[in-house]
Formats: sequence, C-alpha cells, structure tokens
Amino acid sequence: MSDFQGLEEMLGDFLTEAGELLSDVDNKLVELERRPDDGKLLNDIFRGFHTIKGGAGFLGVAPLVELCHLTENLFDLLRGRKLALNADVLDAILAATATVRDMFGSLAQQRQPAAANPALLERLQAALRGEAAPATTATTATVTPASAGAPAGTGLDWAQLHAALLAAPTHAALPGAPVSANPAQPVPAAAVLAQPPSMAPAQPAPAIDTRYGRRASDQPGAEGVPVGRRDNDRVAVSKDGTIRIDTQRLDHVLNLSGEIGLARNRLTCLRRDILSGKRDGETLAALDQAVNQLDLLVSDLQNSAMKTRMQPIGRLFQKYPRMARDLARGLGKDVELALSGEETELDRAMIDQLSDPLVHLVRNAVDHGVELPADRVAAGKPEKSTIKLSARQAGDHMVIEIADDGRGMSAESLRRKAVEKGLIEPDAAAAMDERHSLQLIFLPGFSTKEQVSDLSGRGVGMDVVKNNIQKLNGRIEIQSRPGAGTTITISLPLTMAILPVLVLKHGGQALAVPLALVHELVPIDPAAVQLVGGRPVLAVRGEVLPVRTLAGLLGWEPTRTPRYGVLMQSALSSFVLAVEGYAGRDDVVIKPLTDLKPKGVAGASLTGDGSVVLVLDMEALLADPVDDPACHLLLEEAA
Repeated sequence: MSDFQGLEEMLGDFLTEAGELLSDVDNKLVELERRPDDGKLLNDIFRGFHTIKGGAGFLGVAPLVELCHLTENLFDLLRGRKLALNADVLDAILAATATVRDMFGSLAQQRQPAAANPALLERLQAALRGEAAPATTATTATVTPASAGAPAGTGLDWAQLHAALLAAPTHAALPGAPVSANPAQPVPAAAVLAQPPSMAPAQPAPAIDTRYGRRASDQPGAEGVPVGRRDNDRVAVSKDGTIRIDTQRLDHVLNLSGEIGLARNRLTCLRRDILSGKRDGETLAALDQAVNQLDLLVSDLQNSAMKTRMQPIGRLFQKYPRMARDLARGLGKDVELALSGEETELDRAMIDQLSDPLVHLVRNAVDHGVELPADRVAAGKPEKSTIKLSARQAGDHMVIEIADDGRGMSAESLRRKAVEKGLIEPDAAAAMDERHSLQLIFLPGFSTKEQVSDLSGRGVGMDVVKNNIQKLNGRIEIQSRPGAGTTITISLPLTMAILPVLVLKHGGQALAVPLALVHELVPIDPAAVQLVGGRPVLAVRGEVLPVRTLAGLLGWEPTRTPRYGVLMQSALSSFVLAVEGYAGRDDVVIKPLTDLKPKGVAGASLTGDGSVVLVLDMEALLADPVDDPACHLLLEEAA
C-alpha cells in the first residue's frame, strides 16, 4: 500500500511546485557563488527552502522537513551576516539540495524517503556552529546520452495501406523517431519502421557524485524528476507526462471550435440547397466564401492546437548552470554558463528529446573547449571562461547555439587525427574543406583526447548527438577557429506535429523526404554524370558529389531516366538524389504504419485527393549499399 494513500493529488501538486522551486534554488546557488553578498539571492533561496519545508510538513515527510530546516537555518544566519559564505558552506548547501532531489524521487514513487546521510547532517550542523567540516571526496558525475526487411515497394498492398491510414490516428512522428500520440505511453514496437540501429553505447549504471549525493540523471528536468511550472510559463509538464495549459490558450481553441461548428452548419445548408438544384451564382459564391472561411478557421485551430504543446525552452536550460559549475570545479576550471532566449517556445516532446544532446554539448564545452585558468592567462585571455547557451526563433525553426571562448579546433588537426584512427582515407582527407573537416568530430569513434577519462576520450557522444538531432529532423553545424573558441548551432523545426517535406514522384507514386535534409534542386544533364572509382558522380558548383537514385534506394525498377537532382546532406555525406520528378513542398502529418514494415519508410500521409504519400527514412535507406539500375541508365545515356 502507498505511504500516501488518499494524498496522491496533493503529493503530485507538491512535487510539481517543489521541483520547480528546487531547480530555481540550484540556479540561484550558482549565482550566489559569484555574488556571495547579494541579499536578494539569499532571501530568495531562504524562501525556497522554507516553502519546500512547509509542504513537506503538511504531508508528514519528516526527513525532508529536518533537512530543509537545517538549510533554512544556515540561510537565516547568512542573511543576518552572522555567518560568512565560503566554499565549505556552499558545498554543504549544494549537497543538501541534491539530497532533497533524491527525496523527491522517493516521493514520486509514493514512498517515504530515507533520512539524510548523517555525514551531511553533521556538515550542516558544523556550518551552523561556524566550524569547518571536512570535505567529502568528490567524484564528478557523468552523463552518457542515449540515443532488414524487403525493399520498400515490394509486396505492399496499397489498398490495405490506404485503409490503414484512414483508420489510423493522427500521429506526430519523424523519420527514425516515432512519437507516441500519448506522451505518457511508450511507442509500440510495430510503429518503429526501418529504424537504423542505435549508435548509442550501452548505458552504464548512473555515476554517483559523492560530494552532492546525486545520480547524474537526477538533474532538474531529468526523467523521473518532477518539473513544475514557473509563474510566467504558459505550458508546463507534470511528472506523469500531462500538460498544463494556460486557460487563454484553451479558451481560444474552444472559441475556434465553436466557429468551425457554425461554418459546418453553413456548409450543410449550402449542400442541401445545391442538391435540391439551387446552383445560381449567389449560391456558388456563398459556397466559395464558406469554404474559404472554414479553411482559415481550420488553419487557425491547427496552429492553436500545436501551441498547446509549446513551452519555454528555459525549462530545459535551467538545469545546465549547476551541471556546468560542478563539472568545471571538478576539472579546476573557472566557467560561467550564460543563458539567453529561455522564453523561446518549442514543442514539449522535442524539449524532452533535446536534454541528452545538450548535456553532452555543454559538458564537451567545459571539458574540451575551454582551457585551464593558467593556460588562458598565458594566451592573453581572462581566467574565467564563458560558455553561452542561447535559443532564438528564426522563421519556422528554432536555433540553439552553444558557444565557448576556448581553444577552438584546427581543421588540419582533425583531418590528421581521423586518418590516424583509420576513420577516413588520406585521399578523402586531402579533399576536405574546412566545413567538412569540422564535421569529422561526428564520426563514430572520433576523439581528440589522448587519454581516456571518466568524462570523455572514448569516441562516443558526438556521433550520438548528431544522430539524435537528425531524428528530430534538425541540423547541426560547427564553426571554430583555433584560439578563438567554437560555436555549435542546432536548427530544429518548432514542432514535431507537422513535418515539412519535399514531395517526389516515381511513376505514379508520391514519396516525401524531410525538407531539412534538402539544400536545393538541380537539373541533371546525363552528359555531366561521370564515373569515378566505379561510382557515378556529378559536379555541382565545383564540388564533386556522389549520385544516388530514388529508385535504386527503394529497390524499385526505374520507369525512365532521372532528370532532376535533389542536393541532400545526411549525416556526414552530401549527395545528389536523382529523381524522375517532384511535386513541390508540402506540410504533412505522419501516420504510423503499425501493421506494415517496409524498409526505409518512416510513416505515411494522405494528400488532399486521398492518395498515399510515403515519408522516407533516408538514414535507413542509405545504410546499405545496393545496385542502382537507374544510375546505369544515366551513364548509358551519357555514353
């Protein structure tokens, strides 16, 4: 039986609000380390612990009350200038916040938490007495981001597929990363179509930071740790995966639903008039006006419904200052993580999936990017290094940047390291420009570290970061100059509910590829296609790119010679996808194919005329080299 039988709702509310308070306290503690005399920060942190203690007392959580009371007493002395804030006192407080978070984990399972570690309680008591408590041994927590069937088109029953799509629920999904319609439920295995094998390493047991008494995953916003709502947040997610929506947004959706109902009634009347033979100009004009009005209302409703899933990315950003501070201190570095654009909104499902990639990028910036204070002074830089984590909206995309002022990267060194590790051939390295050289860090097994540590050096991580970003239909780019720092830019669609695609044609079948992978369309002159190393290539503005055909990737027979090329970039490769025709850009809502598993198909959608559009998973299609009869047609015509 639960320790909180009958109090489940109050416990959930407490965890939501207290989790948010604790995240805010964590960030303010990092600020307090830089401004120990800031009275406002001291008061805010004191009130945070006091509020958590009050809620815990109401629920009868004695261990949490005791720990918060001791910490509250410390801040009472600090506020009254009866105690000076030093490194030992701050470490004791940070250890207390980590233990409070562990207690939240027990409460989330409706269990009474165990009492705090006696050594921690003694540290707090010693700090209250003004005594220096012995520091515990610290082990820096580590976080490791996680991350063959018949050819498509073979044996597909199009009538069955069409019927299945009509019956299937609308499903927000991306190629290679199906998303459950209910975020609280796992995605059925049958919905994962032709998904490439995960590049993520096996997950080790969570490392323990003995100084702060926490697991690496026990960060604000991590899975299983409650995250609540700021007062100015318009959407918040509770620990059970549900979303709290601002009533103004919900009212707008309901008002639009009412207006759509009126438009439907108007169309029903016009339909009755037309069926009864009334087809004069006035009636047809009224029909056209009603359809246009309905189109506007449905578009507005669609946008409003998507906004109910949007929330400020600050919910994700708020956990990184504490993490960067702990890691930098363990490495002997002085690092400030500056946040901006926290109010920028993004689909909550995407925020959840961005957590691990951003953890790795921030850790990389602290570990690899910035130098030790002595090295920075020798290079003419200030001792304190700055890492900037920012977000902004650019059109229909979100742009996230992680920039440091550290040592930067040399394109030549990266090429040399990749050749030494046998990841690329020397000839291929010599032909790489600076942009492609910087992309080498995303190769599996690539690492610039000479020594393997508990933080890095094994060559896993950055490849998983790029894989996870591409599963979100995003792009990741790198800019770096030796001695001047590195900037990593991530571009993502604002929502996963609608996928922008380029619709291609093969015979009479429509196929779609994510627009984020498409750079441009170019005409293909068969005479320009050359054979290099036994493979067809095409020169586009001086860059020689391999040619793959849509028919060849799908294993279909070509119906005619491809005349158009889609310049695409997938993973580390740029290539030209030769196609027979294209229908233009479209926005589609993907539906899962739960009963069919064609290789390389992430899902499907329906066009306005009711025909089926298959949405391709390019990563899966490019994974296996296949013979390409359509390329032979191009070469034969060129000859």
